[in-house]
Amino acid sequence: MELNDFKTYLAIGIVGLVVGILYLILQDDLSKTLAIFFITLYIIVSLRYILERRHYKKHKAILASTQFLLLPFSIILMGNYISPLVNDFFTITIDISFNLVSLSLIAPVVILTFHFNNYYSRKWPAIAIRRKVNKRRSIPLLIHSVFVFTILLGFFINGQIDLISLIFTIIYLVFIFRYFIFVRLIKSERRTVIMSSSSPSRSSTRARTSSTTSRRSSSQTSRSRQISSTTRTRTAQSASRARRSSAKIAPGIEIATRKKTRKSTKTTKTTVRDFFPNGKASKDEVKCIICFMEFEKKETRKVILCPHCKYPAHEDEFRSWYQNSKYCARCNKAISTSYVRNPKYRITAKIYIERVIEKL
Repeated sequence: MELNDFKTYLAIGIVGLVVGILYLILQDDLSKTLAIFFITLYIIVSLRYILERRHYKKHKAILASTQFLLLPFSIILMGNYISPLVNDFFTITIDISFNLVSLSLIAPVVILTFHFNNYYSRKWPAIAIRRKVNKRRSIPLLIHSVFVFTILLGFFINGQIDLISLIFTIIYLVFIFRYFIFVRLIKSERRTVIMSSSSPSRSSTRARTSSTTSRRSSSQTSRSRQISSTTRTRTAQSASRARRSSAKIAPGIEIATRKKTRKSTKTTKTTVRDFFPNGKASKDEVKCIICFMEFEKKETRKVILCPHCKYPAHEDEFRSWYQNSKYCARCNKAISTSYVRNPKYRITAKIYIERVIEKL
């Protein structure tokens, strides 16, 4: 099963939709039909999240894309609206009646808490929205606020809220107090302490600055005198050299000028082996490092390779990625602007497939 193929997710979705509709027609039970829809959504989102996480971890990149926030939240949102309706379907009675739909929301809440904590604490320096990197910490806060608002909207409409979704909103309030309110209070206290400690020492600093300025002025005058004397000696030496050269040359003799010799620049020829990716790579791994799609021989777009890891990317996507991030999307190493303007490893998709992918 190819997890990166859209047809796989479409097949799983169609199977779940057909089973849910047949269950509704035969049994006439809406709660069980909604539970089947929720299970299919959970399977599709989990497979996609696992695939993307493997890809980013393999290339040692941070989970900086918004899809790592949207995928788990889609499960939380649907579970928040469905869990009050399926109380009679799959229940576990311990001391309190726990719904399995509600319990299945624990994993997405833990994942989102981990991601938001890394964004707020700046452990992850940026967040990528449509392949554009944004370093503002307010962007994750805005996304988190929209998530909580959509959860609370269900409470105002239905009058019920899921227990795990309520925990998610409480964590949101904890994050706001910890990373936005508490941090500002500490900064304001530090500023007041610094201002109070620096006020008595202003007079002494002024005296120090006046003495240092006088010293600097004296040193600058001495330096200017030395520079003027050196310039005079240099001009005198150049004039004497010119006189000597003019005295040696006799009238009527042609002066043979030296021919300017151009330095031979060594041109490095790229061989076929230079286009192969570094390390051991299989055919399934050699895809566009930006859109993750396979190359086709019919494509008119050219392929540019990273100068460090030699993994391919479509030319237009490579250049648009470079406008937002100066690092490779796979190996996270810096790429120079001269390489983007005149790339050494640039080839058509057809030739790349024939010479590299088919020979792996």
